[in-house]
Amino acid sequence: MPTPAQRPRLPETSEAQIKARYAWNEGKAGKPRKAADMAVVEPCTVDGCGTPVTDTFRPPADGMTRVTSYADGVAEEHWYCVGRCAAIACARAELRAIPMRSDGDR
Repeated sequence: MPTPAQRPRLPETSEAQIKARYAWNEGKAGKPRKAADMAVVEPCTVDGCGTPVTDTFRPPADGMTRVTSYADGVAEEHWYCVGRCAAIACARAELRAIPMRSDGDR
């Protein structure tokens, strides 16, 4: 008896077979498309996003968030627009806060 890989595969030609495959694949049909040629992180277009804090009470634009990070024991503060930029900056600040090991890795 041939193995499943050796058995000839019959094409799914009936309407019921096509509907069943469509339902099984949750509505996806055909081959997936290629990933878009886009940068993972696009540069922000908001004026003042990512600028260093010079005056702690006046952001460069309305709705900006101040994010403090500690790089090599020195506190650095920057203004970021609310949303994605502030979230990325907070995540990077948290990663920088992880102490270094003696071998130089985090």
